[in-house]
Amino acid sequence: MNSQNKSTVLSADLNNFIYGVSRRNAQNAPDLTKTGVNLLKNFPAARDAVLEYFAMVFHDAVNMSISQSEYEADMGNGSLESVNMIGPELCSLGQAWAPFIAPWCINLIMDIATKKSSVPNTTLQNADPVRILLDITTQNLTLLNSEERAKCIDMMLGSRACSWAVGWVGRAEPALVAPRALQLGADAARAVLAHLANHPPATHHVRVALLHLFHEALREDGDSEKKREVIPYLLTLASKSDIVLKALTQDIEQTLTDEVMERLCAVCASQCKSVAWADVGPGALVALLLRADVRCLLLLLRHALPTSAHPKNGFCRQLVANLLQQLEYEGLHRDKTIPLITSAVEEIHIVRDKLLDGSQYEKFCLARVLIVISSNLPSEFVSTISYLLQHSRDESTLALLVRIVSGTIRMHVPNDSSDINLDTDRYQNLIKTGVEYALRDAMLADDEIKSCFIDGSMPEDQKTYLHYFSLNIIKLLRWENSGRVPHLSTRPFGRAVEANLYRVGDALQQYASLLRVRRDSTMASLDEMPTCHALAEILDRVDMSGANGPAPTVEDILKVVRATVQYFFRCIHLKDTSEKLRSVTIACRLLHKQCVHTHLARSLAMRELLETAMFREDTAFGSRPVIPNIISAMNKWNNGDLLIHFNQKHGPITQLTQSHTSVFHAGIIGKGVRKQDNSDANDIPPILTTNIELLMGALMSCMEGDRGLVEGNKSMVLLLVEVVSPDVMYNGWPWPDEDFTKQVSIERELYMCGALDGAGVARAALRRAARARPCLCLASTLLRAKAASFLHRLRAYLDRHTQSAEMAKERVSLEDLLSTMTLGNLLPHPLSHMLELAPELTAGEIVQVLRDCLWNYTRDHVPSPTMFPCDRNGLHWRDPSSCKPPTIYTDTLRLIIQMRISKLGHMYPIMFLNLKKEN
Repeated sequence: MNSQNKSTVLSADLNNFIYGVSRRNAQNAPDLTKTGVNLLKNFPAARDAVLEYFAMVFHDAVNMSISQSEYEADMGNGSLESVNMIGPELCSLGQAWAPFIAPWCINLIMDIATKKSSVPNTTLQNADPVRILLDITTQNLTLLNSEERAKCIDMMLGSRACSWAVGWVGRAEPALVAPRALQLGADAARAVLAHLANHPPATHHVRVALLHLFHEALREDGDSEKKREVIPYLLTLASKSDIVLKALTQDIEQTLTDEVMERLCAVCASQCKSVAWADVGPGALVALLLRADVRCLLLLLRHALPTSAHPKNGFCRQLVANLLQQLEYEGLHRDKTIPLITSAVEEIHIVRDKLLDGSQYEKFCLARVLIVISSNLPSEFVSTISYLLQHSRDESTLALLVRIVSGTIRMHVPNDSSDINLDTDRYQNLIKTGVEYALRDAMLADDEIKSCFIDGSMPEDQKTYLHYFSLNIIKLLRWENSGRVPHLSTRPFGRAVEANLYRVGDALQQYASLLRVRRDSTMASLDEMPTCHALAEILDRVDMSGANGPAPTVEDILKVVRATVQYFFRCIHLKDTSEKLRSVTIACRLLHKQCVHTHLARSLAMRELLETAMFREDTAFGSRPVIPNIISAMNKWNNGDLLIHFNQKHGPITQLTQSHTSVFHAGIIGKGVRKQDNSDANDIPPILTTNIELLMGALMSCMEGDRGLVEGNKSMVLLLVEVVSPDVMYNGWPWPDEDFTKQVSIERELYMCGALDGAGVARAALRRAARARPCLCLASTLLRAKAASFLHRLRAYLDRHTQSAEMAKERVSLEDLLSTMTLGNLLPHPLSHMLELAPELTAGEIVQVLRDCLWNYTRDHVPSPTMFPCDRNGLHWRDPSSCKPPTIYTDTLRLIIQMRISKLGHMYPIMFLNLKKEN
């Protein structure tokens, strides 16, 4: 197109534009807009007119957008269409047009904001025409140089009506907007920064501008009159603007260093009496701190420490006191959100860590903060209890835990209210959960790998986490039981431990087990006995009777019983005698507490004690396995060691199948010839004797009173019979004829005799039962088995001329049997003196005495509880005058003494003279 035609077209467009503007309406707005855009691109001289028309279009579009009339909105569709057409065109004009478009947009925004000042800012800035206008402004500002951009920003800041626009446009240039906004008054700056806060990257520039202004105010040079108002201005602005407060308090430890604090105190001291500081008082600071970050509180506490006489310390302490008082008052309203509390919850780990390693003043103040948190957030109450129970290392921290618990319970209840007990019950479940979580986390922490174990730098006093938890619980239980701590009068921790009885018992059972898998380089590699002692002491200090609360369930009691038995046997292996006795005493006391109220616990405890001592911990008590492991030795046997070959060598005749010679000449069935052992099996080391006595003490602790002692011994004897006897046949009280044992039950009785001889625990249990008459009668089958075995073995020894060492062992076992039966009053006078005669008798005489006196007497006088009448005191005993044995059972003893009068004559008057006189 040549220039003449182009001029003609432009002239026509200009005429049409002027004519259309003079008669403009909603219908011709899109056509006029197209014409205006064409003139703007091809005829710059018409710029002002076109832009003025565009301004009118934007005004109409804004009016239509914020109007509530649907009819008017339909009529304004042309204006809205025109605005959508103008936006992309003005944004695409390029850098040359930016110096004209940007000021025009800013003026238009200011004009719209002024005319629509009655319209809410949110409604106005959400209108589509305004958003398009803001986008045009933002894109054109980016095309300007720094000086031009600064002028445009200053234009917008000059109008208070368009602060929202400054915040929106300032997102593109926050570095320019933030420092210029701070030059305005507090209200104007707040309005701008509030809108700027919606753009998160702008926070950094706001912080930079604020810190620059703050540090400039602290400099010693410059205009002091101007700087005097900066600090109160910043505080006032922070009280009105969240973005300013957040920017000022971010990384406040780095901002308010010790040097800065010294300079700030000097400036405040010199300028605090000026008019600008009138509104910056303690009340305003407290209100500001309630909205601040928790790190501000920590910094304030550090500067409030009473370590020096600096004036700032007194002011900070007074400020802390006012803040905590206001915080507690605000915390009474559960539905009210306190930013300081919210921040403390978000960074609760910092607060709790400071509660452990801070000064006493800091701990006390933070405890009050945690009370407010816990009273409004039950989950944090539970977490705080769990954390302090695990990590407290001194009594002062535990005292803070008590204060937090009691303060939380009483937070919403006046001190003189009668509902305090109801509130305590309401919080008791939370305390129980806190103890449960602490126990669980402590056990998990013991299994975590720690660097101190990997690099080999473990401290000497290092303990497991569970041990520290247990020590803390023990200390709290001591305080509760002392009655000198009013806050613990309701036994919150004792009741919590009782509610977690199963878990504490499970922890003790795990740590007391020698078979627990413990990985290397973990906390579990430490000595776990201190932890076991602490857990046992916890169980010892809590109430299991149900007198002060709900009684423990059967499941809880049984778990604690098993754990206590496991702990008892772990203590048996201790080398330190004093520690061993002390811990065994605690174990016995625990068994007594659990067994005194339920027979089920007593039965379980006695069964676990006996079976563990006889089968799993046999080496600790000098016992030999009842059924030895002979599989590994079978390959080493020769033909001469087998029973059938040995019997063939014994005599020229074929042995009868039920003859005792087919059994006793070869030793142990299935193992071949009995190996000669010159050691004294009854020479028990002192440590084994001590262990057996401790085990007997544990068994006795399961019994209560005279009646409980008898019942308990009955249970122990029946259990012993059940454990030792290979089957239930022939377990009755009667003693059969001697021939019956030879032909029917001898192998069974040999097995039982071997079990008793190999288990010192079983023999000790029989002696204990003999003291509680008539309990020994229930063990008649065991006594019968030993007596039958002695009869047949001693007869075999006599036939084979067995070595004296083996005979000595039989004599010792015989003396044990006789002493047990005499102690149990099963052998009346003079049969009770067989024990004194046995060492002087030969093998043949012993066999004769056992058959004629002991066996025949017990066969005809079956050991039965009916032999022991009960007197008025509830004691069972046998009257010597009514249980004299007939002479048929004593003649053998009389004849043996008469034949060996030189050695046994001194026993004759003791045993028989009194009988003669009475006859």
